[in-house]
Amino acid sequence: MISTSKTKIIATLGPSSKDKNIIEKMIRNGARGFRINFSHGDQAQWSDFVNTVRMLEQSMETPLALIGDLQGPNIRLGNLPQQSVFIKKGMIYEVNLSQTSDDVNKIPVPTKEFFDKLVIGDTIQVGDNMLSLKVTEKKENVVYTEALSSGEIKSRMSIRIKDKDIDVPYMTSKDKQDLLFAVKNNFSHIMISFVRTEKDVLCVKNTLKEVTEDPPRILAKIETRSAVEHLEEIVRASDGVVVARGDLGKVFPLEYLPELQSRIVSVARRRGKPVYIATQLLTSMVDSPIPTRSEVVDVYVSVKEGVDGVMLTNETSIGKYPAETVEWAKRIIDNAERNPEVNVYPEVEDLSWRFGRGIIELSTLLESPIIIYSLTGKAMRISSAYRPRYPLFIGSPNWSVLRDCAILYGCIPIHIDSNEYEEGLEKLKARLKEMEMLKEGTLTISSYKFTHLDKQKITIEKI
Repeated sequence: MISTSKTKIIATLGPSSKDKNIIEKMIRNGARGFRINFSHGDQAQWSDFVNTVRMLEQSMETPLALIGDLQGPNIRLGNLPQQSVFIKKGMIYEVNLSQTSDDVNKIPVPTKEFFDKLVIGDTIQVGDNMLSLKVTEKKENVVYTEALSSGEIKSRMSIRIKDKDIDVPYMTSKDKQDLLFAVKNNFSHIMISFVRTEKDVLCVKNTLKEVTEDPPRILAKIETRSAVEHLEEIVRASDGVVVARGDLGKVFPLEYLPELQSRIVSVARRRGKPVYIATQLLTSMVDSPIPTRSEVVDVYVSVKEGVDGVMLTNETSIGKYPAETVEWAKRIIDNAERNPEVNVYPEVEDLSWRFGRGIIELSTLLESPIIIYSLTGKAMRISSAYRPRYPLFIGSPNWSVLRDCAILYGCIPIHIDSNEYEEGLEKLKARLKEMEMLKEGTLTISSYKFTHLDKQKITIEKI
């Protein structure tokens, strides 16, 4: 099933979208990647999602990215004495180093490094910053706090110290187990959370090298102060980045978010790396079948910035209208792409990249679709980074290449069974004619294998 939208849609799977029919509708409506958040659920539930997506991938002949989102070193509350505890503004609460609490006035946090970093006067933020506690007294592994606001807290909610990053080991035992699950189930991408420097990216990549020769692509979520400060090195070390606006909005003033988003997108694009926007794109559709006007503008602006894709989170995982949300995202994307913006080219001097740029510029001049046969994915990644204006058809026998291609800007992946470039290219052209994606008289540009060869072949051909 072909979608001609250049900007891709990633949908998060959850209780609202566990049904096969819902996932199928989301694919038909334009979703080309599915995220599984490893912070929620268990391997049995995730396996059900994987099996459903892979079954639909084959039956619908549509390569689909599967993205595992690692929890990362996110500090969370321990277990509270009841399902939820109401915190009242002005009251004093004890926060202590423990796994559980049997007292509603005592809040457990099972991470010692959290207490090592706290000082009197710090503000502790719980959940989405809706609840704040000011530290008024400190003892060993215990602080006493005054509630600055009222609200409910629940077990395992995230907790942080305002304006501070906490130095904890990056790869937790849970993350390692979840990473092995992703490798075993052939996930195409891994999103890594709370990245601080390139060392965190390399930590995950090195762990993957120990367990697989065909590792998933690593997408670093930019959501900490440290990540913003080390943005260039993180982009360079990763295979792509995600503008994780949810947690960015917890560590920076909200009014800074538009500027931060533009900066992250710009750095990624200049480096030729895929970039995705996440969180609260169409959040009103958790409860409403129609987005707000401001949400429509938000998605439109993201597309105009030239991102590879937008990622829906709560809208499709716990919302009432998951399939409708994907449909609306595609409607906005398709409208935004009617008038493409002036391109921003990657600042990469490698000869392969210059060759890729030449093909994209030729495509623009001739108003022609591009046909590429790729065994490793290098040619498609380079071509996509230059933001082609016309369709970029990618053929490959390699499913990991096609699944990566599924969420790259402008790419249309098609499975072709050939390990020879010339043969594969001819089979791809024949398949496109069969699918009526190439009409008689269409001028096409075809190529393969962007490498440092003495001879590189480009074919300009009228169908």
